[in-house]
Amino acid sequence: MRHDVRFIILGGVAERMLGSPRTTDDFDICPATGRANLTRLAAMLDDVEARWSPVGLEKTGYLPVDPWNARSFAAHTSLALLTRFGKFDIWLRPDGTDGYDDLIEKAIELEVDGLTVKVVHLDDSIRIKRAIGGAKYLGQLPLLRDLQRQRRARGLDG
Repeated sequence: MRHDVRFIILGGVAERMLGSPRTTDDFDICPATGRANLTRLAAMLDDVEARWSPVGLEKTGYLPVDPWNARSFAAHTSLALLTRFGKFDIWLRPDGTDGYDDLIEKAIELEVDGLTVKVVHLDDSIRIKRAIGGAKYLGQLPLLRDLQRQRRARGLDG
């Protein structure tokens, strides 16, 4: 990988990779928060022309930002961005977790087009959605629990 950013894939993309039929229109990650990794993440964000995506702005455009750097993340627990590839959300500390160091313990390794990626464990995905609360996320829990049972029945961790 060009920037060698350490991260875990979260949300609908992660669930889809683990067998969920649910679709999504964004890509969510939880990066490691060491300074060197955030510097690599900042470089990647510059390359994909990442810009802030405030609520309601998706249809009208996006806000420009100065070049990204490791300090860009200091005041945030999450960032909603638009890139030239689409919506991109960064969760530095997803609700109900202590961030990357917490989630990496149970993360599942999968191979995608020759690359090994880390995907959030379904136990942790459920924990995050419970902590967020609200009808949207709590409504996804039955599907995730069913997927969890199916994977365990097939001897898969997740």
